[in-house]
Amino acid sequence: MAYKGLQKIISSCDIPDTSITSPYQSIAVRFEKKNCNITSQAKVALYAWWSLIKYVVVNYPNNANGSPSVPAAPQFIRMATGNTTAFACTYDFCDSMPKGIMACIFNDIKLLASGWAKDPKAKSGYAPPGKQMKKLEYACSNTGGANIAEATYKAIEQCPATDPTSTAGYSMNFLRIKNYKLSQQDALKQAIEKWWGELGEKGLGDDTTFHDNSGIKSFANMAYDQADKFACAVQNCQQSGETLVACQYSPVIADGNKIYETGKVCSGCKKLNPARKCSNPAGLCE
Repeated sequence: MAYKGLQKIISSCDIPDTSITSPYQSIAVRFEKKNCNITSQAKVALYAWWSLIKYVVVNYPNNANGSPSVPAAPQFIRMATGNTTAFACTYDFCDSMPKGIMACIFNDIKLLASGWAKDPKAKSGYAPPGKQMKKLEYACSNTGGANIAEATYKAIEQCPATDPTSTAGYSMNFLRIKNYKLSQQDALKQAIEKWWGELGEKGLGDDTTFHDNSGIKSFANMAYDQADKFACAVQNCQQSGETLVACQYSPVIADGNKIYETGKVCSGCKKLNPARKCSNPAGLCE
């Protein structure tokens, strides 16, 4: 996980800005260790980063569709950007140095399990947390020995004009993007944000039962708490001017299934077969 990666990076007391990859971004600060209360230090740092907007110049766009920029306050930008919906922080006292280091990462994906995914139908404005959402593992083959990653790629390899179908035992999310020059990473991120965005557009509410006509099929495939395997592929198609993205998830969610069981975060991890432990930070059963 990115959080564990951040812990490893700062254990060497390095500033991690260039060591964290998309979709994560990081901010770091050094602090005085003498009489240190890390909770107070964290509050001071977060407040300082957030307050930068008061003291810098904001560049406003010339058109209504543009976004303002704050080039002199990257820390504020990483906290305030509209796609940022989760963050985690960690620290190290850096015994070999006069100052310790605290770093935070910000992520715009995968908040449902912890109860911070926006849902317009929910009374609180957020979808209820899940108690046993599994961490997805990348699948190279299924129980029958078929290579699912290869099958996913072959489904879009020839840039089909019609939408591909899923492999048996898997559900498929598929997207055509009208730009054949996108990098694989950018295309995949755009697709995942669109599929996951169905929750924010359509909403789910307190009843997490899936219905075929709900308009959240792609979201449900990703969020199904019984799903534990997936594979994705991206293909740039110059002839059609498109980039195709396909992801497959297993097992398949059916009409009438619960997308996920609500409850205290990670409270159902130990009851899974086999039992799993809660991730750090809490959210998924891994």
